[in-house]
Amino acid sequence: MGQKTPPDYARLLRESRRRESWLRASNEITAALLTGNGSDLQLVTSHARDVAGAPLAAIALPDDERPGTLVFHVVLGAEHLTGASIAMEGTASGRVFSSGTPLLIDNYGDAAATWQGDGGSVSPSDLKPLGSAAIVPLTAGDAILGVLLLCRLRDEPLFEQSDLDLLRNFAAHAALALRYAAARADQQRLVVFEDRDRIARDLHDLVIQRIYATGMALEAAAALVALDPEDAAARVRLAVDDLDQTIQEIRTTVFALQHPPSESLRSVVLAEIAAAVPTLGFKPSVGFTGPVGTSVHAEAGKQLLSVLREALSNVARHAHASAVAIEVACADDLVLRVTDNGVGTPASGRRSGLSNMSVRAARLGGSFHIAPADPGTELYWSVPLR
Repeated sequence: MGQKTPPDYARLLRESRRRESWLRASNEITAALLTGNGSDLQLVTSHARDVAGAPLAAIALPDDERPGTLVFHVVLGAEHLTGASIAMEGTASGRVFSSGTPLLIDNYGDAAATWQGDGGSVSPSDLKPLGSAAIVPLTAGDAILGVLLLCRLRDEPLFEQSDLDLLRNFAAHAALALRYAAARADQQRLVVFEDRDRIARDLHDLVIQRIYATGMALEAAAALVALDPEDAAARVRLAVDDLDQTIQEIRTTVFALQHPPSESLRSVVLAEIAAAVPTLGFKPSVGFTGPVGTSVHAEAGKQLLSVLREALSNVARHAHASAVAIEVACADDLVLRVTDNGVGTPASGRRSGLSNMSVRAARLGGSFHIAPADPGTELYWSVPLR
């Protein structure tokens, strides 16, 4: 009596191996996140998908620009949905995010057809082939960072409660690792900022001393002009050389300070817009859609910034506008849309800047056009990311 039958042992062995697999995955992502190897959300999603053997895995996070909306930052198995959004209200993922309670769904595709939420970009028809789903919150302490979703196809086995429990533990572990990695990144950025301030102070002191010394040398040269013109000329040439060297050091240091490697595209776009406010005379509105801060390669981001800078400069110089709306979207393509309420594009002028924008798009296989708005002008610039 009380002995385990062979099927019991087989079941216990399977469960033990599954627990070991989830624990190993937790340890691997923790080690990777703390050493800064790979994309944080991508690591968590891929490990969860591999251990669960699920065709689709995704992580959705709240959209800071659109309250009440979740954005899928990573979707493995349906990559075309990366950057898509859903409403929190009336959707399964939104329910898990709002309540913090894990959820099992036998048929995710059918459940999606009953969603009442609006404001999202995912159509229930996109999810029709999906069957069983397990959705858990990414909880770090009292904060819910987002949701982790695993889906199987309709003809595959259903997720069980034991699967949900293991996934919930994994997600909690992953969320803490994500929070810790983010805190470490913030700390590193703070160190960079402090170092930049130190360099700026040192540079300031150096520049003052050198310019002061150069000024004294020029005063001495001026006193010698009448007595010894050749000596005076030689002193002036030395002063000019010193100024050239000082200017070069300033440029080198300022360039390094303006391009810290840890800044995301989102933060750099916001900084670029803030820098244009004094010239424009007003603050533009700005919106982001999709994983702008995590899914854009360096060259595409660099070209977008150049186009944005030129577009804002054109508005300031030519449009006589009182408002500008800027949209940056990231999915299969990186899209920049700049709309102003000014006088429109003049028949002549701005050709060089517009040509540069077109060239920047063409280099990356993208497109660019500018058209009248009502009122004003709309600029559209797009490059593929895949």
